[in-house]
Amino acid sequence: MAFSIVGILSVLLEVIRPLLPLLIAVLVIDAAMLVLALRRGTLASAGAIRLSVLVGGVVAVITFFIAPAFTNSSFANLSGALDYLSLVGGALGVGALAALLILPPMALLQRSEIK
Repeated sequence: MAFSIVGILSVLLEVIRPLLPLLIAVLVIDAAMLVLALRRGTLASAGAIRLSVLVGGVVAVITFFIAPAFTNSSFANLSGALDYLSLVGGALGVGALAALLILPPMALLQRSEIK
């Protein structure tokens, strides 16, 4: 069986199609918060970055432990380095996504610097 990028993307689109309106709404709200944080000048504050990285790390660890259950498997089914590296890579990707999505709201919660 031959795999292609277009075929994989088509399957991925069919999987996320029911969630697409929710994903678009989250991205629009996050983009609006990003613009507000940029205007306030708090996007690059150390507190917001530190908190978003912490939340992303927690999400990555939680994802590492619950991801096998989403595929109806367990850690006993992981057999080789490729399985473990895929699980770690997926968890890091979900954690990075969570950190990027949480950064604008955390930046808005920071106090703006008085100039």
